[in-house]
Amino acid sequence: MGIRLDRQTDREGARVLIPIGDLDRDAVEPLSAAVGEELAGRPARLVIRMTHVPFCDSSGIVMLLDAHADATGRGIWLALADVGEHLRGLFRLSALDRVVPIIEEPPHGR
Repeated sequence: MGIRLDRQTDREGARVLIPIGDLDRDAVEPLSAAVGEELAGRPARLVIRMTHVPFCDSSGIVMLLDAHADATGRGIWLALADVGEHLRGLFRLSALDRVVPIIEEPPHGR
């Protein structure tokens, strides 16, 4: 079963991607493509809300790092939001949390 993606815009105009499912090697391509589409729209901010992501493997971590690098290269702020305790521990262990901002309060869609 692949990953599903919802998209929203918060009240402040940030684009919000909401992946639903495991962030593994099968999910990397569709999520990466969605991030690329959002970045092409040149939002000031892009947030990936991790509420419905119970699992992330190394390919998911690399994809998140690449997405952050791509966003930063375009002058776009990218962050993760609503990261569960299990993923928070994984992101701490992998040092992803030292590169990609993790915000406590996720933006709310319209």
